Amino acid sequence: MHRSRALVILLGFVGVLAPCVAVAQDSNYPGRKPIIVNTCPFVELSGFLFLNTYADGRTRFETHMSWKNIGTQSLTAFEVVILKYDAFDRRLIGERWTVTGVNSGNWSPLQPGAQSADGTIGYGTEEVFTAIAYVRAARLADNTVWAVNDSQLITELRKVIPGIKDFGDLKPDPKAKPQ
Repeated sequence: MHRSRALVILLGFVGVLAPCVAVAQDSNYPGRKPIIVNTCPFVELSGFLFLNTYADGRTRFETHMSWKNIGTQSLTAFEVVILKYDAFDRRLIGERWTVTGVNSGNWSPLQPGAQSADGTIGYGTEEVFTAIAYVRAARLADNTVWAVNDSQLITELRKVIPGIKDFGDLKPDPKAKPQ
């Protein structure tokens, strides 16, 4: 008798949880496009991924990225910018984060040839169809600061994603505040 009651409770729990998982899976466009534009001579981005995932009782927007120091000096920090667009190629609020060295858990300088990865977790679901990642700035070990050339960035953007007619402001948006 206790087994059947436990089974009923378990099936009820699965029945309540299943729609939550389905909602998270349905909160991503099937043809979403993560795009990388590598214009920085010191950092090469790769492995870009973005999606809405279900965790801790709600859906959150996550990004994941890998990088490699392709320069001859250590990197103290670099800024990753992600431009976001909806299903109709309209600019949404993007995001940025500063990688302080290797990644968020290791602030020691990223050595030449070394690689790492990290990501972000947002506060809620985002209806992003296309996301473009690029390095906006980098600080080298000798304190030289490199910054992207917006004209060069636009030229590269038009090559990799010609469908977007208006990229909007290429500068990073202010960081979102928790709600």
